[in-house]
Amino acid sequence: MNVRCSSCFEQYDREYEVCPYCGFVKGTPAAEPFYLNPGTVLQGRYVIGVVLGFGGYGIIYKAWDNTLQTTVAVKEFFPSGIASRVPGAMDVVISAAKREIEFGVGFSRFIDEARSMAKFGVHGSIVNVFAYFEENQTAYIVMEYLSGITLSEYLKTASIDIKSALSITLRVCDALKSIHAAGIVHRDVSPDNIFICSDNRIKLIDFGTARFSPNENEDKLMTVILKPGYAPPEQYDRINAQGPWTDIYAIGATLYYMLTGVKPDESTNRKITDTLVPPVELNPAIPENISNSVMKALALDKHMRFKNVVEFEKGLKQEIRIIPLKKEIAQRKRRRLITVLSSLLVITLAITVFLYFFNRQREEEALNPTKISVWYELSGDDTLDEAKRAAYAAVFDTFRESYESVEIEVYSFEKEEYVSNVMSAIRAGEAPSLFETTDFKDADLEGVAGLGEIVKRINLSGYCFLDKYPEYFPSQRQLPLGFTAPVVYINNALSDVTGKSIWEDEITDDGTLEQFLAGESEMILSSTAEFYKVQDSLAGLYRLLRLEGDSVECQFKDIWSVGAARNVDERKAAMKLLEYMLSDNAQDCLYIRIRNQTGIIPLNKAILEIFADGYTEFDGFFDRIDSFTFVTN
Repeated sequence: MNVRCSSCFEQYDREYEVCPYCGFVKGTPAAEPFYLNPGTVLQGRYVIGVVLGFGGYGIIYKAWDNTLQTTVAVKEFFPSGIASRVPGAMDVVISAAKREIEFGVGFSRFIDEARSMAKFGVHGSIVNVFAYFEENQTAYIVMEYLSGITLSEYLKTASIDIKSALSITLRVCDALKSIHAAGIVHRDVSPDNIFICSDNRIKLIDFGTARFSPNENEDKLMTVILKPGYAPPEQYDRINAQGPWTDIYAIGATLYYMLTGVKPDESTNRKITDTLVPPVELNPAIPENISNSVMKALALDKHMRFKNVVEFEKGLKQEIRIIPLKKEIAQRKRRRLITVLSSLLVITLAITVFLYFFNRQREEEALNPTKISVWYELSGDDTLDEAKRAAYAAVFDTFRESYESVEIEVYSFEKEEYVSNVMSAIRAGEAPSLFETTDFKDADLEGVAGLGEIVKRINLSGYCFLDKYPEYFPSQRQLPLGFTAPVVYINNALSDVTGKSIWEDEITDDGTLEQFLAGESEMILSSTAEFYKVQDSLAGLYRLLRLEGDSVECQFKDIWSVGAARNVDERKAAMKLLEYMLSDNAQDCLYIRIRNQTGIIPLNKAILEIFADGYTEFDGFFDRIDSFTFVTN
């Protein structure tokens, strides 16, 4: 009888204690107490072997897929310093209660990494993802097993000739073109994440820091995750504009290192004194156009870099002429000086107008010291409520950073007591400063403050359906943050339904949600509120279709009201907080960054676009979104 080695996965006679192929001793425990032991089985399918690597956010194991009978790599979400594991146990535990939110944010990003990588299927230059799932209080990504060495490891022992360096770079560029076309920024292109396979394939790996790309001119809150020498200046800031230009700097720095053997100085140091020498000066054999292309990719000003990877490729292939970066900068300065001089009068006038409105806005934005109370309702589902607490806590903490004069007291109530508590407070003239009214009828809110001033300030066109706000909320005493929509979930293994939408009379199975989640039902009419339950139970095995028909109705969710505050400062602060909850940053936090498991969809169009890009199941779902109709209280 044969057994399979937990290290090399070759089979040998079970009478041997030592694998004759690799020398692994059967029963050897994991190298570290917090690793899963070799032989552990995940999902009843993946047999864990030895550890291939351990970084700040995860452990990568060599594993055997019993279904496909092949070696794979399994990445486990295990953030260093936050997660721990009892030796011999499988479940991951959080080291301290105060780190739960941090773990949740990282968990969400780990799932995002899986989705980002899964988008590219069998792209020749991107590591292939087969599956991802949750187990042992954490998450896992199953990827193709790569045999070979990272570019970083290779460069420690050998140099690369110019032709090979260009070949590697162009294959990474091919991967980046697909990644950027999907609206994703890798954010960690470096020799550590370029893998040279034994069969000479080049693979871009590790999407752990990848993010959906904002518009070039949009400043977006992003975590500071970088590798010195390969990260451009914008990556050192939390509020920044990152995009394809960020990855272009990184691949330019990687090529610089391959061509010269010298790692570029950190971009923050270069901003003070830029002593970066063009590659051709370190190695005269490098063609000047290629040297110029590398320096253009490494420009500190993102506007001086290539607009996209295709242009960078053309420069490297010498299909277009690239002038030295210093010469290009000088030319732009001359053109800019002429423009500035000819427009001096206009600019002076513009500054005067700007200062007037800026000072006026500052007076309007300033909040006097005050205390506000925020009440919201719990669902009774521990998982949903924990996600809700974490999301609101993050939003309120960020608001406090901007308005330190405002003290926020947050109270949450169980579902059965929330409505009675709020109604009692309203009748007593002591309504909370800001409170959730999702389940309230308009008639219940007599005396509550009107929200007209918020509606006037915000750009209603930037939010779904709020262009009809007075129609949905005539008294203007409630303001929604999100919505849920009807949706039909399809079990791919049981159904041959095609298309992106389905009509009501085409629904053939009206079984319960529990039956659908158990794989016993072909399809189920439900709503986006159940999205995460379906995703967790049937990851990769389902799809969702938009429901068509005259009676399709959505529902506003996370609806809030402002109490008839006892003083002007309190009311103004509550209004400002509610307005902030519709902002890009807050909506990102509520519905994307922290994995909000309520299935609520953001009203903010910019964040909705990111949501739809991140969850590919929603491809086409929000087309013709203006045709949605709503039920209101």
